[in-house]
Amino acid sequence: MDIALSAGAAGAGTAPGEGMIGFENGERRTTTRLIDSDFVTYASWFPTEFSARAEVAVAPLLAAVKRVALVADRATPLRLAFSPGEVVLEAGSGEDAQAVEAITVDYEGDPLRVAFRPDYLMDGLAAVETDTAHLNFTAPTKPAVFTDVPARQGEKPSFRYLVQPLRLS
Repeated sequence: MDIALSAGAAGAGTAPGEGMIGFENGERRTTTRLIDSDFVTYASWFPTEFSARAEVAVAPLLAAVKRVALVADRATPLRLAFSPGEVVLEAGSGEDAQAVEAITVDYEGDPLRVAFRPDYLMDGLAAVETDTAHLNFTAPTKPAVFTDVPARQGEKPSFRYLVQPLRLS
């Protein structure tokens, strides 16, 4: 494999080809260019204060989401209703297939109804590497943040997942 870096002209500021790199292997050639731009300030997307939090066992919640999501097509939201002690998962409506399941959670905050795309919910839960997770909410229409539960109180989570809820009609 050959790798080629562009060399800018001395004192020329931005020379043609500056910030480019090329890769060649056999008959395949790829060239890419570094774009001079600011990266997204993603940290500002994560809320810092929450109005509600659920602490859940990841495996039972993920299993329940998978079961309830079986009746939800791609455009159908999976609805979650949080209240002290439980979350009720629902999918489907009307004459379509319907599924409802409740599981135990440790929930702090006012009762909350929120909806997510099932695949986004499963992706976030599947990435948590601890047995329990925190699901943090600000409002039903604002992004939610899923985190692992640190081993020691006061430590920062090592995993954060930002997910945008769907609007309920």
